Amino acid sequence: MQFLRSRFGALVAVGLVVVVAVVVAAISLTRSPATVASPGASAATPSASPSASSVAVCPMNGTALTDPKLATRTPILVQIENNPIARPPSGLNLADLVIEAPVEGDTTRFGAVFMCRETVGKPVGPVRSARYFNIDYWQQIHDVTFHFGGASKVLARFNQSDVPYVNGLTAEWSFFARGGRWPAPHNVFLDVDAARHELEAGKLTGMIDRAGTVRAPFAFADALQLPAGRPVATIGLQTSSAWQFGWQWNADQHLWLRTDAGAPNSDALDGKRISAATVIVQVVKQDILADELDPGGFPRRYQHLVGTGTGVLFVGGQGYDVRWSRPAADDVTTWTYADSGDPVVLPPGRVWWEIVPVGSEISQD
Repeated sequence: MQFLRSRFGALVAVGLVVVVAVVVAAISLTRSPATVASPGASAATPSASPSASSVAVCPMNGTALTDPKLATRTPILVQIENNPIARPPSGLNLADLVIEAPVEGDTTRFGAVFMCRETVGKPVGPVRSARYFNIDYWQQIHDVTFHFGGASKVLARFNQSDVPYVNGLTAEWSFFARGGRWPAPHNVFLDVDAARHELEAGKLTGMIDRAGTVRAPFAFADALQLPAGRPVATIGLQTSSAWQFGWQWNADQHLWLRTDAGAPNSDALDGKRISAATVIVQVVKQDILADELDPGGFPRRYQHLVGTGTGVLFVGGQGYDVRWSRPAADDVTTWTYADSGDPVVLPPGRVWWEIVPVGSEISQD
């Protein structure tokens, strides 16, 4: 595959659309360019103080949009690597939502969702192979997955479920390119804007129809009055003896800042710390697939994202115990506070959705 060096160089100069901070309306149960269906949020939600007038909001993170059409476009989910030999990643700070889940070898992989910027403007990656959990992501938010490769059993399950996906290994796609300082397979990047152009021009036949109408994975509201939680300055997540990562609360920026193995993580595109307004941890049952090994001989993982379970929410420098429920594959996961049973409603801003197996250590200081 040819590395489109000139194309990517030009992309760096493209400006990002600034999201204007305005009052976000109550999340309704009907979809339209001005309002988005979200689980658990309504005008009767006691923890939300929505405004009287509706504005368009991003379904992935609740931020206000100046162009209502952006609220109904198809999300693009990019499978981005989180291997220490390929850091720092590119583009996570441009994503509207990031979902992180374990893969073989005790590492994790990022599902970076791009939807509500008119343009991303820069290449994102390194792009790696798909996993079973991408099926669950699509069932909930109705995205199109862009990845580079995948195990035959995983791709067979994709096809059985009619998942809309674009595998960079299947053709000389113009929006995938190799570059950067790492060797293969850690050197594939995606031009999100070029991919969206072809997607919306109908060149990726049937993908938008197969994706379905976008669905919000969380409930959001502006002017949000959060319940009283416990103060948390540092989050630690340990999914195995060899894999530790977490977040630090920055009160000045009002953001959680990412760490991995105790070291600060930055985005290669802007040099800034990888950040999120909300970190929500979902604890799930996980199977170790001893009969499905990756090329390195490590067994693949299967996370059970249908069912019920516990989790922890971190927002505004506070922590809360929560519960999650997803009765069927076609359902969106709903979240409630463990102590009150009230629905969880989040403030606008990038959400980082951490999926960790039962038995993981979750520390809060």
